[in-house]
Amino acid sequence: MSNVFVYGTLQSPKIVKKLTGKSFQTLPAVLPGYKRYCVKDCDYPAVIQQNDAETTGLVLENVDDLSLEIISFYEGDEYEKRQVTLLTGDSPEIALAFVWAKGFEFLEDAEWDLVRFEETRLKHYIDIVVPETLEEFGSKKTVDY
Repeated sequence: MSNVFVYGTLQSPKIVKKLTGKSFQTLPAVLPGYKRYCVKDCDYPAVIQQNDAETTGLVLENVDDLSLEIISFYEGDEYEKRQVTLLTGDSPEIALAFVWAKGFEFLEDAEWDLVRFEETRLKHYIDIVVPETLEEFGSKKTVDY
């Protein structure tokens, strides 16, 4: 079991549930030393190391190995899975995070907004992106809402 820090589309419990068939306990968290950027021409963000920055998000707690494998596939090879130290309340916590592995030229310095994503793109992700991801992954784990 692993704890996973999410800061983009996976902050939506509907996407996590549709991908994995599970609901995980979550905690608000801050990832110090990383900045969130929008990926150019995409619906999702990325984080890169930047000393004077921090990124807010959620920790998905006790993610099982199969769910982590599905989440890793969903994130794709644009990201590198790294162990990071988060701030959660009073104490630091170790978790995995998906950090941008491509060049900075693919990013734009604009704030990614979860509420805007959920209002404008969530349905597309639930209806199209997640089912296609699962099909590519070789799994038929979909949950109807």
